[in-house]
Amino acid sequence: MGDKINARAQMIKAGVPVIPGSDGEVHNSEEALIVAEKIGYPVMLKASAGGGGKGIRKVEKPEDLVSAFETASSEAKANYGNGAMYIERVIYPARHIEVQILGDEHGHVIHLGERDCSLQRNNQKVLEESPSIAIGKTLRHEIGAAAVRAAESVGYENAGTIEFLLDEASSNFYFMEMNTRVQVEHPVTEFVSGVDIVKEQIRIAAGQPLSVKQEDIVLRGHAIECRINAENPAFNFAPSPGKITNLYLPSGGVGLRVDSAVYPGYTIPPYYDSMIAKIIVHGENRFDALMKMQRALYELEIEGVQTNADFQLDLISNRNVIAGDYDTSFLMETFLPKYQEKE
Repeated sequence: MGDKINARAQMIKAGVPVIPGSDGEVHNSEEALIVAEKIGYPVMLKASAGGGGKGIRKVEKPEDLVSAFETASSEAKANYGNGAMYIERVIYPARHIEVQILGDEHGHVIHLGERDCSLQRNNQKVLEESPSIAIGKTLRHEIGAAAVRAAESVGYENAGTIEFLLDEASSNFYFMEMNTRVQVEHPVTEFVSGVDIVKEQIRIAAGQPLSVKQEDIVLRGHAIECRINAENPAFNFAPSPGKITNLYLPSGGVGLRVDSAVYPGYTIPPYYDSMIAKIIVHGENRFDALMKMQRALYELEIEGVQTNADFQLDLISNRNVIAGDYDTSFLMETFLPKYQEKE
């Protein structure tokens, strides 16, 4: 399932809806032009072995496809050692919904509800929340069942995430990819489900059955995660390596979790991902969680390097975000231009 082309083929066999696209790998721009013409523009080029926003390009018209294909394929080759691409029709705007699943070697697969990851910059998640405000009880059951069916079809054993795009206008959802690992945003699900995902992963690795069944899973309250990155939003989010001279992490008690390994005197190197902390909050409802996150971001102090903490605070305080009225286009096309004008 880590190979996106093989995963797509497997999902078709399992009866999980997929985005219309190429049937297999696309190896050159000439082949890409033929496939794109067949499925219709705009299209999304994706690296077969990709992840983390690398090797992805959105193409609006045929004259832009050749150069986009070459750069995306080269990027994929440099990052993953595999330049193979595939093409999908763009479902945009949409909600990016992912479902957390657990599967053991005894044939048990369950899901722990969904996370809404629609607030993204350059295909990188910025903020995640659970449950999604865009999904009701019926659709939550359908998308959860599809995720379980996807994992069962390959005999999956581990923690993992099935990612979907949701077309809110039609309520249709489409399999996008599977992440065969524990993701950055897993604490959001742990808060609302009460399940320690890493603990379950260790049980799975030891050959033990899952400690919970699907009927045991009840989502309670609402959780939100903000990623804190060492980057400068005022300069197009340029990385901000350097030494942390002062650090104060929020400490609000129940319903607040901070995951980080930095400390005063720590030097952030320029070679790796810029995320240096995660702030996760849980409230009785979504508004409660939003208010807790605002308070936590107000309390956060990091000196010596630039971070996106103030950017996150502005985002979480935006009226569209507070209302849950956003999709995958919102941050880049609506919020960010206004934010940059202000800065």
